[in-house]
Amino acid sequence: MQPITWIGIDIAKQDFVAAQRSQTDFETQCFPMTEEGFEAFQQWLPKTSGLGIVFEATGPYWLPVARWLDGLEPSIPYACINPRRLRDFAKASPERSKTDAIDAALLVHFAETFPPALEPPKSRRAQTLRALWRHHLELQGLLDRARDRQEKALADPQLPTQLATRLQSLLDALKLELDQVEREAHDLVQHDPQTRQSYRLLLSIPGIGPKTALTLLAEYGPQLLQANPKQLTRYAGLEPILFESGSSVRKRPRISKQGNWRLRRALYMAALVGVRWNPILKTFYERKLQQGLAKKSALVAAMRKLLHLVYGVLLHQQPFNPHYEET
Repeated sequence: MQPITWIGIDIAKQDFVAAQRSQTDFETQCFPMTEEGFEAFQQWLPKTSGLGIVFEATGPYWLPVARWLDGLEPSIPYACINPRRLRDFAKASPERSKTDAIDAALLVHFAETFPPALEPPKSRRAQTLRALWRHHLELQGLLDRARDRQEKALADPQLPTQLATRLQSLLDALKLELDQVEREAHDLVQHDPQTRQSYRLLLSIPGIGPKTALTLLAEYGPQLLQANPKQLTRYAGLEPILFESGSSVRKRPRISKQGNWRLRRALYMAALVGVRWNPILKTFYERKLQQGLAKKSALVAAMRKLLHLVYGVLLHQQPFNPHYEET
């Protein structure tokens, strides 16, 4: 396998600083966050195959860079890492100063030391589905808070009629927008044969409903069909973390939570249903309880097991079979 030549990018709102290794140290340069800046950055890149771009998830400001990299022909693979990982890595560095150029070089050093997984190129359809479904999640949160506000407001007998009307109008508007976004997301899924097939297979798993299936498709994107269960688990932040030292330190295992919280929330709700109605998950969950696991720990294990079921139906392109493990 050809080694990757890493290019580190420290991203800000208006510009970004890129770093690449030179014969002596690092070569760095700042580029504006514009089409002209992206073109200049492309010319600045070394003319070699096997490039990999690494940057942090800096708010929403890394998205234009990722979208531009996905749109290149051929596309340049990239890795978007958790800022916490880079911050912890920087603490072990002898460099005590902090500048954009130093951070960009540090990203190269980090990727060379702990090579991150490269993101597969995302189509415009996959990007749109993710944006739509994240908007749906935000709208659902707004709707829940508006309902709570209305309930508390209506408990006041002195509530003005005009305010009660406005609160109801707000709820109606949020419901209308939520329904519209959900229809658009379903239309995107139905117009792509591969995504439509994946959606149908996901729905065959007891515990996974339409919203959970859409969350999996939107958040994992192409990785849902390409990653193995371990990678799917890590991306969701569900891998178990052990803390043991010597013979006296034995802390209770926990999950990392250094992953996609939207996926964890969707899988949690799916597992709650699955341990009741999915025969494989139910047996698995009950076995974990018999082994002495707390209910919450057993449910987290069921969430990981659910990702294995997702991987299985998508790998074999066959609907869920409750008797598969018996064959």
